[in-house]
Amino acid sequence: MKPEESVGREPERGTGVSLTRAYYVLVLLTLVWALQFANIQIVNVVLEQIKNDFRVSDTAMGLIAGIVVTLLGSLLSMPVARLADRKGRLAIISIGVAFWSVLTTLGGFAQNVLQLVLARIGFGIGGAVSPAPGNSLVSDFFPRDKLPMAMAIMSMAPCIGGLVAAWIGGIVGSSHWGWRGAFVAVAIPGFIVAALLYFTVREPVRGIQDGKHADVREYGIGETVRFFFENTTYLLIVIGFTFSGIADLALATWFVPFMQRVHGTSLLEASTFGGTLNSVAGIAGVLLGGAVIGRLGKRDDRWKIVGPGVTSLLAGPVLMVFLFAPLPWTYVGLFFAMILLTFRMGPILGLVQSVVKVRMRAFAAATLFMIGTIVGSAAGPLLIGVLNDLLEGRYGPLAIRYSLLCVAASSMLGALFYLWAGRHVRADIGRSLAG
Repeated sequence: MKPEESVGREPERGTGVSLTRAYYVLVLLTLVWALQFANIQIVNVVLEQIKNDFRVSDTAMGLIAGIVVTLLGSLLSMPVARLADRKGRLAIISIGVAFWSVLTTLGGFAQNVLQLVLARIGFGIGGAVSPAPGNSLVSDFFPRDKLPMAMAIMSMAPCIGGLVAAWIGGIVGSSHWGWRGAFVAVAIPGFIVAALLYFTVREPVRGIQDGKHADVREYGIGETVRFFFENTTYLLIVIGFTFSGIADLALATWFVPFMQRVHGTSLLEASTFGGTLNSVAGIAGVLLGGAVIGRLGKRDDRWKIVGPGVTSLLAGPVLMVFLFAPLPWTYVGLFFAMILLTFRMGPILGLVQSVVKVRMRAFAAATLFMIGTIVGSAAGPLLIGVLNDLLEGRYGPLAIRYSLLCVAASSMLGALFYLWAGRHVRADIGRSLAG
C-alpha cells in the first residue's frame, strides 16, 4: 500500500488522505503526547511522597520535576527533529515512546535520589521524539482549514495526560503501592500505543496538504536557522511560548502541593478532584481555541495569534482568584484560568506549521518546544521551589501562594509577544509558501 493510500473512506478530494485515517492517526499521536505528559506529571502528583521518602528540599524537588527531566531531552529534540524532517517520523516516535516507558518503570524502583534522577534523565531523552515530529505528521494529514482544530485536539494531550496522572497518582499513590506503584502503572499504556503506531500507520506524503506548488525541498541547517531568524512571527511566538511555558510548568508542578499546604486538602482530593477539574478546563480551552480561531482565522490570519494573546493576558487576573480566594472559589478560579491558559495551544501550534517551509516543520516545532521547555522547566518549577524555601521562614506553608504569583506574571508577559506577532503574521505565511 502506498503511503498516501488509506483504509476506509475514500480520500478527500485534492488531499490524497482520508479523514478516517487522518483522525485515527491524530488519536494515536494525541495519546503519545498525553502519555508522555502523564509520565512527566506523575512526579508532581506524588511529589510530597517522594520528598518525604528521600528527605529532600523543595528546591531539589523542583529540579527533579523540572530541568532534570527536560534539559537533555529538549536538546536532543533538535537532531531528532532534523532526522524526522528527512526520515520516517512514525518509527522515530514509536521507538521513543517504548524507550521512555521503560525508563519511567525503572524510576519506580529507584532506591535513592541519584537513581531517580538518572531514570528521569533517561525518560527525558526518550521524550525528545515528541511532540515535534507528531506536529509535522498532523500537518500532512489535515488540510489547512482543518489544521487549527486538529492541532487543538492534539493539544488536549497535556490535559488528558494530567488527568491520567492525577487519577493514577491519587489512587495508586494513596494505596500501599505508593509513588513507586504509580510510576509503574502510568508507564504501561505507552508500550501499547507505541506498538499500534508502529504497526498500523504509514507515513503520508510530505507537503501533500500544501498543493502541488509547495516548496518541499530539503534545506540545510544553516538555511533553516537563517529562515527562522528572518521570520519575525516565529521568533515572537517562541519568546511568548517560553513565558507561557514557565506559567504552565510552574502551575502543573506545584498545584497539588499548593492545595495540600494552603487549603489542607488530601493527596486524593487534590489530585483526583482538582486534577480532573484542571484537565476538563484545559480540554475545554484547547477545543474552544481551535473552534473559535479556526473560524476567525479564515477571515484574517492575524486572529491565529492575536486570539491567544488576548486570552493569555486575561489569564493573569483570573489566576489571582485561584491563589487568594477561599474554597470553593479557588477551584472556580482554577477552572477559568485553565481555559484561558490552554486556549492558545491549537492555534499557535498550527500557525508554527504555516509560517515555515514543509521540510522545516518538525525542526521548527522542536525548536519551539526545546526553548519553551528548557526555560520553562528551569524558571518554572525550580523558581517556585527556590521561592518557597526563601519565603518559608516568613509565611510558613503559605509561602507557595506568593511564589505562584510568578505564574500570572509570566502568562501576561507571553501575551504581549503574541499580540506583537500579530503585526507580522500575514507576511510570514506568504514567505513560507514562496518557492
